[in-house]
Amino acid sequence: MKLKTKLPLFTSVTVLTSILLIAFTSIYNFRTQAEKDIERFRADETDNITKQLKDIVNIAYDMIDHSYRQSNEVGVRERYGFGMADTVEDYGVKLVVANTLNITLENLRVLRFGTDGYLWINEYEPPHVVVMHATMPKLEKEPHVFYIGQTDVNMYDAYSQVIKDNNGEGILKYDFYKPDAKEWVPKISFIKLYEPMGWVIGTGVYEDYIDKAVKQKKEDLNKRINGLIRLTVIIGVILIFIATVVLYYFGNSVSKPIQMIEIQLDQMSKGLVVEKLPIERSDEIGQMKKSLDALIDGFAAYAGFARQIGEGNLDSEFKLLSDKDNLGNSLIEMRNSLRHAREEEKKRQEENKRRQWAAEGLAVLGDIIRMGSGRTTEMMTDVLKKLTEYVDAVMGGIFVINDEDKNNIFLEQMASVAYQKSKFIKNRVYPGDGLVGTCYLEKEKIFMTKLPDKYIEVHTGLGETNPKNLILIPLIMDKEVLGVLELASMEILEDYKIEFIERLAQSLAIAIASYRITTNSSNEENNSQEASVA
Repeated sequence: MKLKTKLPLFTSVTVLTSILLIAFTSIYNFRTQAEKDIERFRADETDNITKQLKDIVNIAYDMIDHSYRQSNEVGVRERYGFGMADTVEDYGVKLVVANTLNITLENLRVLRFGTDGYLWINEYEPPHVVVMHATMPKLEKEPHVFYIGQTDVNMYDAYSQVIKDNNGEGILKYDFYKPDAKEWVPKISFIKLYEPMGWVIGTGVYEDYIDKAVKQKKEDLNKRINGLIRLTVIIGVILIFIATVVLYYFGNSVSKPIQMIEIQLDQMSKGLVVEKLPIERSDEIGQMKKSLDALIDGFAAYAGFARQIGEGNLDSEFKLLSDKDNLGNSLIEMRNSLRHAREEEKKRQEENKRRQWAAEGLAVLGDIIRMGSGRTTEMMTDVLKKLTEYVDAVMGGIFVINDEDKNNIFLEQMASVAYQKSKFIKNRVYPGDGLVGTCYLEKEKIFMTKLPDKYIEVHTGLGETNPKNLILIPLIMDKEVLGVLELASMEILEDYKIEFIERLAQSLAIAIASYRITTNSSNEENNSQEASVA
């Protein structure tokens, strides 16, 4: 399913779901609140009806009380000036006065609450004779027993008990049989005692009257809810239609550039070179396009860097696209690995070259030493000349120990190249004297890159100059120092050359030791011959 189809569809579903959810929540809350209002309405309506019942009874009470005060002996005499026992000419007036209370009771028959409510009067004391019943006169002048629904309590006894418990008036709720309904229906009655006559005045109403009002209230509520549902459906349909149309066109404006970007990415995933898209937007799609452009530039940079590495340009630099550019880091690591491998190979070649150089030098110098074993001074001079030439030294000297006189041991210069030192007298150096004497005593190599002024001067066609590097190596054989090799150069000697010189020093020490053994043997032989001749 395409994005331009998904977007309106999903949005419409979302809008519809949201509308339904909002409508359901609103209707639920409205209904919950309405039910609370209905309960409150029922309670308020009950209180209101109770108040009306009380008002009706109070009216009847006042009318009866007024009639009573007019119809008793004191009242008649106060009002008309004669008593009930007096003889008056107008017998009709006396008769009217005597029946004032009965007339009032007749008038009270029309006083009622609604259509089902009525007024009644019964005696407080048993057997509770009915004095007046507005709707059933046949019940009057006789006692009756009416049981409250599902009990064995006489209704009139219950009235008397309420009056007794509530100081002369009160409310009684009970179930009573309603003829037209043909069932027991809850009823509310208000009753009040008229003490002068011992009468209970009461009126009541069946609670189905309240139920009818509540039912009407619920019907009104349902109408409002149904109207709300219809309005919600209409608004929802309109909103979904508008959202679908708007999002369809919006989807096209979004899906087309996304499809173009998708094609570019698909081609890049196949390793193809792509051009940047002509999209100019400032929204998220514009950001996607910028990211794609950066990716295209990045791929071009990757390809160029890889091409440089492939062509052997291992010094080519690459700028990472970000701190987390894994591909760029991998290419840089590959370049560094190749560069390291090249450097290692170069080192191996250089090492092999140096080994070959050292081997060839040792071979040449070794031949000179072997060939000149019988003529030590000439051999050392030849070795020194070849050595200074081989290691690019500018001057050198070989000093050999002379210990013929045990009381006057010194180092004698046996060979030199371009060597001039004014401080040497008869080419002798005593142990501890200068660098040569120090090297002899300490039996350690001395390597100096900063020489004292005018320590050694080299004469060239341009004048005199001082070397920059001086090395002295003791010639040791079996822990015995047999001499010192000194070399000076204009450049700092590299380690491999120093190692070469040290190896040659060992060969020279061996040659000097051999020469001394040979010389000592010859001297001993000559001394023996001379002794025998003598």
